[in-house]
Amino acid sequence: MKIKIVLLLLFIINTVTAQVKEKITIPNGVVYNYADDKINEKAKKLLTESLTNTTNDDLLGNNLIIGPTLWKRFKNIESLKSIPDSVIFHIDDIEVEGKMSKNLKDSKKIWEEVKKEVSGKYQIRKANEDELKYYWSTISFDIEEPLFILQTENHYYIINFIKEKLKLFWLDEFPNKNTYNNPIDKGTYKTEGTIKTYKNGNEVYITDKGNKETKLEKVLFLTSDQELQTNASVEDMKSVIEKTNRIFESLFKNSKKEGKIMVQFELGKKKNEIQFAVKDDLDLELMKEFEKQVNKEKYPHTKKDTIKFQLIYKVNSYNDTE
Repeated sequence: MKIKIVLLLLFIINTVTAQVKEKITIPNGVVYNYADDKINEKAKKLLTESLTNTTNDDLLGNNLIIGPTLWKRFKNIESLKSIPDSVIFHIDDIEVEGKMSKNLKDSKKIWEEVKKEVSGKYQIRKANEDELKYYWSTISFDIEEPLFILQTENHYYIINFIKEKLKLFWLDEFPNKNTYNNPIDKGTYKTEGTIKTYKNGNEVYITDKGNKETKLEKVLFLTSDQELQTNASVEDMKSVIEKTNRIFESLFKNSKKEGKIMVQFELGKKKNEIQFAVKDDLDLELMKEFEKQVNKEKYPHTKKDTIKFQLIYKVNSYNDTE
């Protein structure tokens, strides 16, 4: 009797274990559907075999979409210029171009270019929150596994299979900007995640040329999300931006000259530092007054550690697209 009970318990434990899926953190608003581990493992095996065997393209079918970030790099490759069908993506209210293969020959051409770039060490893993948010911004359907990130030293490829056929149907690259060369302090900032850019209060992944106008172009955070949340409130950040915006608009709204202004705030527990940089043909007299008024304002201090961010303003100028 005891033996039967033990065997039954082992069977139940093994059954439950087999049904456990590798869970990930899903961002708010993103619809993500898990697949069975067996299906994910089959897809992962197909991917690995194709990367290690130059003649193995079993993961490919006739249809393959290249997302906007990868196509931005691939569109000038000579062998891919003959692929006829383009796709327009709407990301952050911007239209950007991708590409669609409708036959196996073109799908192989695209995949070969990826394989050329994956020549060294790589990792196949599930997507993190930032990668899911980017992918979600490019598509008009629910996310379905098998979905992987093929991570190399320089690239983070988004690999999505059709579950029923186990064929690759979506290929893109996460715009992983983890290095920033700061023109103000000449430092190079690196992060394990990605350096985030915000526009109109929302994180943006792609920026177009926009309109030639005078306004706050973007906010660039040089401090991690965790450090920001620990040391400053949303109200604090909003206060800094609103005060600086008010001064900028009062001085530059009627300026006829063109250029960019970068204001770097370094907020600390006891001391705040502000630095400025300009580009192109700005009115330097207005700039002097701008610096004077910004420095005169009182800004909040952090709870403990220093946080750093930049406000980028454009004066009769277009957006930077890189």
